Amino acid sequence: MIRSYNALGYQAYNVSARDFPGGLISLRELAQTANFPFISANIVDSSSRKPLFKPYIINKISGIKFGIIGVTSLPKAPVKGVMILDLNETLHKYLPEIRKQADYIILMAYLERDDEASLFEEELAIDFVLQSGTYRYSRNLENKNGMLIARCGNIGKYIGIIRFDLQQKGQSLQDISYLIVQKNYAEKRLRTFEKNAGDKSLEEYYDNNPNILQTAKSLENQIKIIESEIETVENPVTYDLIELDESVPDHPEFRARLNELDATIKSIR
Repeated sequence: MIRSYNALGYQAYNVSARDFPGGLISLRELAQTANFPFISANIVDSSSRKPLFKPYIINKISGIKFGIIGVTSLPKAPVKGVMILDLNETLHKYLPEIRKQADYIILMAYLERDDEASLFEEELAIDFVLQSGTYRYSRNLENKNGMLIARCGNIGKYIGIIRFDLQQKGQSLQDISYLIVQKNYAEKRLRTFEKNAGDKSLEEYYDNNPNILQTAKSLENQIKIIESEIETVENPVTYDLIELDESVPDHPEFRARLNELDATIKSIR
């Protein structure tokens, strides 16, 4: 998995409470093989209470500084030498110093349901939340107290992509994913009417069916309104959830690695 993450160009990995089946020493040895940092702000040494991994990192991309911090819920069973600190207290400790260094803050969070509810009730200086630990996945970004939350589920079936066009630095980001969804739906319905009409205009084809013509014209008007609304947004953010189904071809390098892994597992069995 780490070799694959290296090839994919991971920039950070949030350590979760579920990453300790081989113990702390094994996990830290594994982290040494990664070309990216393992981070966690609330996983600490049970004796010294010092962080066992980097609490956060600052990455500069295209002149923009991103602060990336990671947290996790408590493990199902205690881990020798490891203590998990309170989520909210940990974030309140680190967020002010990250904000001084970064333009935007990304929280990587492995959350159980109770922790999720508690965390999102607070107003935190966080721009994006990339959440794992839940079976749920997001078709759109969810806005909680100004935090834009993305979920990809817990079975590795989806990849989420957040894009934003920073036109006015210092101004807030505005999620327009829901507008894109509405526009795509309206365009899909309109294309159905246009396909039925063939070479004829909508007015000609649906001349004897005023209700359908009215619906088609309403869709055209709806699309124009949405496009106009999108154009007025200064710092638009969009979110795409890509399903890794059979339509996505295998990359030869990763397919070879999976075949190698499968052979290893079979030999162990």
